[in-house]
Amino acid sequence: GVSKIGISSKKFEQHIVGGIVPHHLLASELIADFFAQLTTQNPRTIVLIGPNHFERGEFKVLTGLYSWDTPYGILDANQDVVDTLVRQNLARVDEDVLAEEHSITAITPFIRYYLPESKIVPIVLSNTIAKEELEGLASTLVEIIDDNAVVIAAVDFSHYLKSDAANVNDQYTLSIINNFDYSTLFSLGNDYLDSPPSIALLLATMQKTGHTNSKLLRHTNSAEILGDTFVETTSYVTMIFY
Repeated sequence: GVSKIGISSKKFEQHIVGGIVPHHLLASELIADFFAQLTTQNPRTIVLIGPNHFERGEFKVLTGLYSWDTPYGILDANQDVVDTLVRQNLARVDEDVLAEEHSITAITPFIRYYLPESKIVPIVLSNTIAKEELEGLASTLVEIIDDNAVVIAAVDFSHYLKSDAANVNDQYTLSIINNFDYSTLFSLGNDYLDSPPSIALLLATMQKTGHTNSKLLRHTNSAEILGDTFVETTSYVTMIFY
């Protein structure tokens, strides 16, 4: 379910165009806090980008037209936007892959709970895709995006490291993001983040729309959340672009 523990009563001071959230539900408080702060802006479309964890399907960019059944009601897809991506051969519909991809399914209840009037454009990316292949997708998203849309990458950061090492890697990854350094971003493995393409698509879209100001909201890891610094961690970041 959607965590309401320790949720901030703050609202974003800026008009948010993009963001990063985790998709690991151990970080549900961070995810909930992000969407709770987005309620005053109340975007009507959430473009939700995540990794294709198991590299399923026959196309590097997958999307879906189905609605999502969440504990808080039905979250509809923005079918016009999805149709545009498919018509331009930038994505293929694969409902089976989407239904089992937790980078999307973990986030849909939060969207429906906090933004009940929103529709979703789910985009699942293969880790084999290059930045050049994302350019057309970013350009089309720019045409689609208006004041009522927010592009969000649902990505977990460093994996399998002890807490101190995770923090070092996360600071490096954040510096790469802040510098829009695509070549280094695509060289990073799972010990830094699980989906360079998801971040790259977000960054390219932000650059094309001129929204390159960013702010780190929260940064933690599973060891800190669990209070056990000896376990292998997954790191979590929430961040906004405006």
